[in-house]
Amino acid sequence: MKRKIGSVVAGVCAAGCVMAASPFEGAWCLTSPSGGAVWMHVEMNQGAPSVKAMWEIGGVEPIKQAALEGEVLVMERPHDRWYMTAKGMRRDILGTDTLRATVQGDAMTIELARALKDGTRLPVQTMRGKRQAPLPPRPDLATLRFAEPIALFDGQSLSGWRLTNPADNNAWSARDGMLVNTPQLEEGPTAKQFGNIRTDREFEDFRLTLEVRLPKGGNSGIYLRGRYEVQVCDYHGRPPSWGGIGGVYSRIVPLENAARPAGEWQTFDIILADRHITVRLNDRLVIDNHPLEGCTGGALTSDDTLPGPIYFQGDHTSVEYRNIMLYPRIK
Repeated sequence: MKRKIGSVVAGVCAAGCVMAASPFEGAWCLTSPSGGAVWMHVEMNQGAPSVKAMWEIGGVEPIKQAALEGEVLVMERPHDRWYMTAKGMRRDILGTDTLRATVQGDAMTIELARALKDGTRLPVQTMRGKRQAPLPPRPDLATLRFAEPIALFDGQSLSGWRLTNPADNNAWSARDGMLVNTPQLEEGPTAKQFGNIRTDREFEDFRLTLEVRLPKGGNSGIYLRGRYEVQVCDYHGRPPSWGGIGGVYSRIVPLENAARPAGEWQTFDIILADRHITVRLNDRLVIDNHPLEGCTGGALTSDDTLPGPIYFQGDHTSVEYRNIMLYPRIK
């Protein structure tokens, strides 16, 4: 039997006493010391924490070392560095992060102690975040209304667009009515890193339509509100996967793989409404009004309540986009 105490679910023991649930339970939207988006979910099983997290980039993974020490949740994870090379994404393990999390109401504070492989211990850093806002009810798509379309790309220039990180190399250009990315990837840990491109404008709920063309082995992504990546990659003829075209990276597996072969134009029609997503790929329904559990790797922020830009992943391979139209939701 369960009853609610405030916003926390509590259990009732056999003797009738009320046992308050752990304040750590649930999903958390955090910011790393470097400014990256971190999402974390905590469950308790007979007093023991089970934690999974998305740490800045990559997918959602379990934090294997997690334990309660009084009112502190202590976790341990690898301190890593990811970088893109001509042979694909590389990961270097540089040391170990020890995280000590405390909660006050709906706010979480984490003290991060970093130990490098050579034994060096770096100064403790602080990261903060808040409890994730409750997921709204599933919207009725038949009743959604959208405003007149906004052309996000004029076909002639990068006006209205900029790199998500100005320090990255820019391989984006306007050519023949297309938004084109042509990174010259290198090998090794000092390889040039190429940038993702985002709209200057930010949006809440919307419908987004566009066309995309990939080379063989191509890989990009469409980020909604700068937070949720709809995967764009050469994936023709393979089983559906959250890592395949039309999936939400590390979150949602598409209903089917509707991909066309590399070199052909592919169409997307995406609705983001009330933190639920619907995706049509090449006129086939591949995600049907599915809830978004949290941000994906590469998100600009983990806070689901904020508006954000449309951004395209450009740090992997070449890609071409065109006819990029956004219809803002009318509420």
